[in-house]
Amino acid sequence: MKHAFLFTALLASSMAYAGSSLDTQAVQLNLLSGNIPQQRQQIEAKLGQIEYTELTNQDRQVLNQQFALIESSALGPNAKQAEERINGIIQKAFDDSKLVCTFDKPLGSNMMKRSCMTAAAKKRNYDATQRNLEMQKTPSNPYGSQ
Repeated sequence: MKHAFLFTALLASSMAYAGSSLDTQAVQLNLLSGNIPQQRQQIEAKLGQIEYTELTNQDRQVLNQQFALIESSALGPNAKQAEERINGIIQKAFDDSKLVCTFDKPLGSNMMKRSCMTAAAKKRNYDATQRNLEMQKTPSNPYGSQ
């Protein structure tokens, strides 16, 4: 009994530690702290992690353009705008990548089933469902428009 309790406590603590490695806040660029190339490397390393799975290729291209703009211009007004845009894209990807879990009853069962997806995937699913409903509401004319 004592060994089972210790094993359970060890397992629970290791699971808690595994979850604590995830970021609680999005990584941000700070021009005032200096060393922009090092910050860029740290940001790019973070963007490969699970907390930023919803970062699109288009957003990655914009990030690269904004970093190039910062590196080409000194701490001017364009650099400040680029910093804000970079931080906005990173924050949006971080927020969209949050995992949202719901408990649903599958058709024909009373057993609850957990389904998890990212916030962005849930929004895409919702939007697709709304489009399908709108398409079903509009009457179709098989003979063309009159």
